[in-house]
Amino acid sequence: MAELIRDLQTLNRFGADGDDGGISRLAWSPPLLEASRWLVQQVRALGLDADLDAAGNVVAVWAADGDALVVGSHLDTVPNGGRFDGALGVIAGLAALRQLRGSGFQPKRPIWLVSFMDEEGARFGTPMFGSRAFVGEDLQHLGTRTDGDGTRLADAMSAAGFSLEALSSARAIDRVHGYLELHIEQGPVLEAQGTDVGVVTHIAGSADLRVVVTGEAGHAGTTPMDARRDALVGASRMIALISQAAADDGDVRATVGTIAVSPGASNVIPARVELTIDVRATEEAAIDRFGTRLSALIADIAREEGLEASLDETARLAPLALDGDLQRALATAAREAGASFTSVPSGAAHDAMVLGRHVPAGMLFVPSRGGVSHNPAEYTSADDAVRGAEVLTRAIALLAG
Repeated sequence: MAELIRDLQTLNRFGADGDDGGISRLAWSPPLLEASRWLVQQVRALGLDADLDAAGNVVAVWAADGDALVVGSHLDTVPNGGRFDGALGVIAGLAALRQLRGSGFQPKRPIWLVSFMDEEGARFGTPMFGSRAFVGEDLQHLGTRTDGDGTRLADAMSAAGFSLEALSSARAIDRVHGYLELHIEQGPVLEAQGTDVGVVTHIAGSADLRVVVTGEAGHAGTTPMDARRDALVGASRMIALISQAAADDGDVRATVGTIAVSPGASNVIPARVELTIDVRATEEAAIDRFGTRLSALIADIAREEGLEASLDETARLAPLALDGDLQRALATAAREAGASFTSVPSGAAHDAMVLGRHVPAGMLFVPSRGGVSHNPAEYTSADDAVRGAEVLTRAIALLAG
């Protein structure tokens, strides 16, 4: 396992942003493709087949009879992201293959290591693109999505030597028996408890909501305070109550992530505000309940401020309960490795959420210092990384041996 840290350091030379330690490996970008091809070389050095499929996923194959146990995660990042999110899961999978190959282990079913393209969705707004192609979703309609520079997804794929039209050939889920993913927790629970690893029970679902608040523009100097219909004042009240309502609920997490104000001039009373709300919970009923509560809160504030307001759901991702047998296998592997463990939910989405709707899926978390993620300060200690990889390796041996 000593090579795990070396490999992680080598990997993070691809897309290194500068002195702050941040990494930028966006979908279909040269740094991500270079990192993917480096991974292919490392796997081939173990005597295994590996290549990039039509979706840009790295697929490495340790051949045997039957359907495959897939071990995976992703190498792409958010802009100026951390060094461990996704990457540690892939490198831990590589370390597991290396250790099992070196020990003379003979799998009784195929073992695949997969690094999925564009889990983050940071460039084109196409999260989990690679895993969605892997399970056979039709993604042709996403080709016209553009990044911040106006580049279309289809053109970015073409420039990298891939074709949107060939994407369907990336489907491989029919040959998969189950899926395992190691990931950093991206939260503070394991570190605060002093627990070595977390066995994930559920992945939270999410609803993307859009609120539009409409008032009336007016002159900032001549309109009396009691005669205003200020959309931003109403929206500000809504934002404060959204956060408080989530805290009071206890089962959901709600985040106002973007806000757009128009006309957007310093001397004009805001006439329109649009804001987005990310709502997450491990039970879909909790998301529905919270949405109903938000609708009432927003309507009450709009009425009190003399405004109009609308609340729309723009996207929904259902929660997923992970496979009980794989949870037990991970717990057994943790015991064998002498690692303390606990059961935890995941508030973040992962590729396991896509594969887990088709085959049994399990996830293993390792601690994140301070719970920081999507940030150059993201950190998991070498001891925690190696321990997680050891648990993953034992789980693979249990499930494929």
